[in-house]
Amino acid sequence: MRPETRTSRVELARVKGLRLAGTAAVSLLFSGIVVVQAAPATHAVIPFTAQPKAAAVVPNGSWPVYHHDNAHTGYDGTQPTSSTATTGWVSGTMDAPVYGSPLVYGGIVYSATLNNTVYAFNQADGSTLWSRNLGAPTTTGWNCGNVSFQGILGTPVIDTAAGRIYVAALGSDHVYRVFGLGLASGATQLTTAIPTTIGDGTFDWTIQQQRGALGLANGFVYVPFGGRWGDCGSYHGWVVGVPTNGGTTPAVYETPSTGSGIWAAGGVVTDDATGNVFFATGNAMPRSSCPTAVNSDSVIRTGPALGTATSFFQPQDWLANWCDTDTDLGSASPTLISPSLAFMSGKYGQGFLLDPTNLGGTNGQIFPARSPYAGADVCVGNHNDATFGSFAYAAPYIYLSCQSQGIVGLKVDTTAKTFSLCDATCAAPSWNSGAGKVYGPPIVAGGIVWAVDTNGSGLTGFDAATGTSVFQSGTFPAHNFSTPSEAGGQVFVGSDTVIRSFNLVVNVCPSVTASAAPASPQTSGTPVTVTAVASGCPNPRYEFWILPPAGSWTIAQPYSSTATYNWNTTGLAAGTYSYSVWVRDASSAASYDSFFPGTAYTLTTTACNSVTASAAPASPQTVGTPVTITASASGCTARYEFWILPPGGSWAIAQPYSGTATFNWTTTGLPAGTYNYSVWARDNASAAAYDTYFPGTAYVLTSAACSSVTASAAPASPQSAGTPVTITATASGCPNARYEFWILPPGGSWTIMQAYSASATFNWNTTPTAGVYRYSVWVRDNSSAAAYDTYFPGTTYTLTTTPCTSVTASAAPASPQAHGTTVTITASASGCTNPRYEFWILAPGGSWAIAQAYSSTATFSWNTTGLAAGVYRYSVWARDASSGAGYDTYFPGTAYTLT
Repeated sequence: MRPETRTSRVELARVKGLRLAGTAAVSLLFSGIVVVQAAPATHAVIPFTAQPKAAAVVPNGSWPVYHHDNAHTGYDGTQPTSSTATTGWVSGTMDAPVYGSPLVYGGIVYSATLNNTVYAFNQADGSTLWSRNLGAPTTTGWNCGNVSFQGILGTPVIDTAAGRIYVAALGSDHVYRVFGLGLASGATQLTTAIPTTIGDGTFDWTIQQQRGALGLANGFVYVPFGGRWGDCGSYHGWVVGVPTNGGTTPAVYETPSTGSGIWAAGGVVTDDATGNVFFATGNAMPRSSCPTAVNSDSVIRTGPALGTATSFFQPQDWLANWCDTDTDLGSASPTLISPSLAFMSGKYGQGFLLDPTNLGGTNGQIFPARSPYAGADVCVGNHNDATFGSFAYAAPYIYLSCQSQGIVGLKVDTTAKTFSLCDATCAAPSWNSGAGKVYGPPIVAGGIVWAVDTNGSGLTGFDAATGTSVFQSGTFPAHNFSTPSEAGGQVFVGSDTVIRSFNLVVNVCPSVTASAAPASPQTSGTPVTVTAVASGCPNPRYEFWILPPAGSWTIAQPYSSTATYNWNTTGLAAGTYSYSVWVRDASSAASYDSFFPGTAYTLTTTACNSVTASAAPASPQTVGTPVTITASASGCTARYEFWILPPGGSWAIAQPYSGTATFNWTTTGLPAGTYNYSVWARDNASAAAYDTYFPGTAYVLTSAACSSVTASAAPASPQSAGTPVTITATASGCPNARYEFWILPPGGSWTIMQAYSASATFNWNTTPTAGVYRYSVWVRDNSSAAAYDTYFPGTTYTLTTTPCTSVTASAAPASPQAHGTTVTITASASGCTNPRYEFWILAPGGSWAIAQAYSSTATFSWNTTGLAAGVYRYSVWARDASSGAGYDTYFPGTAYTLT
């Protein structure tokens, strides 16, 4: 069955009357002249003029395409949660009925009529900004149908980038054209006729009808066509892609079999990610051809340039339950939940989840399971004329209208890729509301599902989660498959010859009061409860603020549903504070809906009148003894601060104010002497430096001097120079010995090798020259200020050496060589463990000179560049690293001739 099978909500005679009396009727309502698009000379032009602007045009949201976006989700996610709606403006009467959905962009609401007139209304107040008639519509000549007259029937589409609105209009010359009008003034910027020669050349306006919403993507305006009511003639389903650049060669898709009309009001869906185009077909005609039909009752995917299907889906039972029974799958268009998931249903009332990247062919759905196949009911068990137009998706629900069964919400699990069913029981989490009404396709905005009853009861709003009705407008007429649009918190409905607006009511809290208990003033430390009460909003959220004396407002308790704040005043300074409460509804995105202004609350204090203190164990004590100083104040909720005065120093805070009445004084490492301790005390709420204090009291720390120290070296003397030697000391008579190690080299002075530390060992690197050394250790207690308490006297330690017994040397390359040649002299000593070499050169007629001083390097690279020719001599001295001699042995001067 083709579009408009339901009785039209507009009486045909009334429509014809409007058309025939259009000029006279409209001229009574408006004045002025409108520029009319040129069209074939045979049509009659019906003028229409703009009303004066009543308010500034202010952009406020957008709804530029059927069901909001190219995926046809029907969802505006920018709107805050609303509780209901109020009735807004009603536009002036247009020149004919409106079947398509209103569109919104740039603060303007656009609509198009059966009389081929496009209107622009101010979104703010509904005043007419401009209208543009595109030529008289067709009034007769079709083979079948139930809409008369026929101009613009499908929903237009707005090109926000180009600033155009595109409409598909059937003119009185029986030619379908796509017009592109400027959004600002309605000036015609594009006119493209759709040729009858497209496809197989059988495109015939008398049996083809443009009902579905236009799509815009990939440089094309996609225009779908189905048959007419009555299924007359051998029509096909068509999608025609009209180039937006003015090209006259359209892209075309034509169904392979007759029938299979693409007539759903939802029209064409496109995937923004891939540019792929999706639409649904009805059943093949005549129905006797169903068994051999191709792509009857299918979802079709094509590429941007249309052509043939690149993928399709068809129900497993398409022949028996869809095609043979004239229960078209294509009564609605698909909705893209994501690039990898789509929802589809149709007149048979069973639904499917599909993979847009691979529609799967016959029985190719993701859900329900392919085998064993069991259809998934979505319309309260109805299997006849169940759903039309399109759907809406706002996670996690898909919403659809079910003829005479109201609105249904199905919960979608996008991970498992399933949805809850709605059979005759429609059990939770699915829901069904509004039974008995014939709603057009729903949309979602502000957390509410909006749908228009085409039987005339008006606009209904349902809570998106539960289906509970939250709004019902007054009655007004609406046509088959009528669906609202929404932008900026306004819902717009095409109602016969007017546009009606409704305003979403965002939950706000208009007022809030607050009080504190116990009442001000109170002593600091008293628990105070601040209680707030909001009015006028269903789900208030409270935020509590505190302003301290001379401070800044600070959030004391962030937004929550808790209406009380337990203010802990312990430790707060006395003074005048202020408290304030902000409130907003849970759905509000504002900082606050209203607030309770700052109100003073005074905290007082009771000063401490005295404090005592004592130290345990009593003075005097040896350095390192743990000492506990305990204080006790009276007359207040005390806080204590402990001070220490070291010998010859200044008072310093040892423990700042806290509720702790004791201070554990660690005396380890302190120098001996007379210290003083003092305690300040003040009330918890006091801002003073102190209320009272315990005066400085002496405490003597004594030193326990080290009485003796011993030391030993390992390995024992003598050792060859270079041997690692460890000197270990042991002190007695002191608790915290510190050691300092000294070395006296042969013929030298005592030197500190390791300064005072807790380490009782010194690792001596004996690489220096051989000879008789001495080591000594000084010791003192950590608390001692003396140079030493005692010492271990200097003790000899002999480092010996093993002299080198001989050394040889050679030069390469061998003499003679031309001057400039690099000559390497290599030496080799024997008899010593750590030989050191010194290289000498005697120039002709000169004196011996050191060419490379003592080092462990056994080679000398002699650079002869620039040297005069003649007989040179080289020699090598060798000694052990520990030797103090000029040399242990030497290689005598050997001639080397440079030529």
